[in-house]
Amino acid sequence: MYPETILPIAAHIPHAGTEVPNSVRDQFLSRPDELWREIIRVTDWYTDELFGIPGTAICQTPISRVVVDLERYIDDGLEENAAFGQGVIYAHNTLGGKIRRQISDQERSLLLDNYYRPWHLTLELNIEQQLAQWGHCLLLDCHSFPDEPFGHEGEDVVPRPDICLGLNAENTHPWLLERCVSLFEHHGYSVRTDGPYSGCLVPPKHLGDERVPAIMLEINRRLYLQTAEQETYGPGDKPIKSGAFDAVRNDIWSIVLLLAKEATCRAPA
Repeated sequence: MYPETILPIAAHIPHAGTEVPNSVRDQFLSRPDELWREIIRVTDWYTDELFGIPGTAICQTPISRVVVDLERYIDDGLEENAAFGQGVIYAHNTLGGKIRRQISDQERSLLLDNYYRPWHLTLELNIEQQLAQWGHCLLLDCHSFPDEPFGHEGEDVVPRPDICLGLNAENTHPWLLERCVSLFEHHGYSVRTDGPYSGCLVPPKHLGDERVPAIMLEINRRLYLQTAEQETYGPGDKPIKSGAFDAVRNDIWSIVLLLAKEATCRAPA
């Protein structure tokens, strides 16, 4: 029996994990300090705390995205980041260096079977659980992003916003986007839609389901982390929260709860 939730929200937090299981560590070519610095770069630090509202259905993992990126397409032909060696299974780091040896088809299958598919099944189950209990479910795709683009991203010189909202053409209802923009701007944050990152993951089963409004929430890390040069981090060292962390978290929780309330008011009869 799954524990009962008290809010009609399903949040998936795919990139907060930092662990590299011993069973796959031999796949990586980088020294431990180099691999850890890459983990520092790509981890959505503390998003499990920023979005981990008690009483919601949360899907998260302790595994780092350098092992398997849970939000990338399995088919590298569909995944634009695969061109940079960062498809669903990373072969290169954000600086363009090779970090992983060539893996066999069996190793690839094991990675997907052990990490990717169970995560997606859990997300789908969480949504189904919320629909069964509430009749509707606000789906949140929860991330953070660095204030400076990665080398391969080729972004223009426009400063990155505080908040990036990613849309799904079938599940991001107009009211949800408008309300998100209004609430974040009311709290003093700059907001951009589908930039610097775009999209919102929704399980295929729930695409177009009016009962599952969905949006991606991306928080600029400059809002809640102290800045430090990557080279200063040793293995296991983590970025330090800034003094604004609690205020940012409180704002996010307040906004999400208001969104959930409106989602309930707008839920199909």
